[in-house]
Amino acid sequence: MIYDFEHIRVELPAPGIAVMRFIRPEKLNSWNRGVLEDMLRFFSALSGDYTVKVVVLRGEGDRAFSTGADFEGLFNIPEDRDSPSVSFQVQEDLRRLVTLVHHAPQIVISACHGYAVGGGFFLAMASDIRIIADNVKFSSPLLKLGLTCGDLGCSYMLPRLIGAGAARDILLTGRYMYAEEAMRLGFASECVPYEQLEAAAMEKAETLAGYTSIALRSGKELLNLMEGVSDLDAAIRIENRSQQTVKAFNREARRKAQS
Repeated sequence: MIYDFEHIRVELPAPGIAVMRFIRPEKLNSWNRGVLEDMLRFFSALSGDYTVKVVVLRGEGDRAFSTGADFEGLFNIPEDRDSPSVSFQVQEDLRRLVTLVHHAPQIVISACHGYAVGGGFFLAMASDIRIIADNVKFSSPLLKLGLTCGDLGCSYMLPRLIGAGAARDILLTGRYMYAEEAMRLGFASECVPYEQLEAAAMEKAETLAGYTSIALRSGKELLNLMEGVSDLDAAIRIENRSQQTVKAFNREARRKAQS
């Protein structure tokens, strides 16, 4: 499948791997309407693309991964910001984006550096794996803007990723979570110097792309299902069915390859 967009850049650097880049470094890679629509198109298309196993998210330039919503650029006219119906529709589009990322059949790696604020922070939360540069700065400054601390699922995702106490502190104060804290709390799995971020993300992506598509897709679906399971026996029953399904698909794939 060919991915050609105006407001984001999508590259296919190796078999099974797609890299999506924000290309507004002069605006700290914030999302105007064009960026949001391109991201929605990209992640919607991925749902039916079995050639892509891993997606790496990157931000152009050395200052920011992404600062999320460009509150002026998201609306066609400034007055729309004060329209409840238009504003709610934008919010719904952003909701679709986060859920598309979280439920994408591909493994999504956010490779974050510099400012990862607001929607950029939330997009990293929705990803499967977070690799960070040592200069990263995560923040959700919603209360500073006169808004509530919950947006795009952050009040659901962050407590599950780092624990309720730390998540409440970060979301309620709007303070920065720097690289050391992100690693200590388990938000990210790897921290490297900024100059090595691209290589680290690609190394992880290449490892994952070496696995079968059905194993990756089923594994991610399994982990997502487990977010709503509270009983050990039920969890193991779901795992058992997932394992047998993957085995059957892999046997069928090997049989077809040999015939």
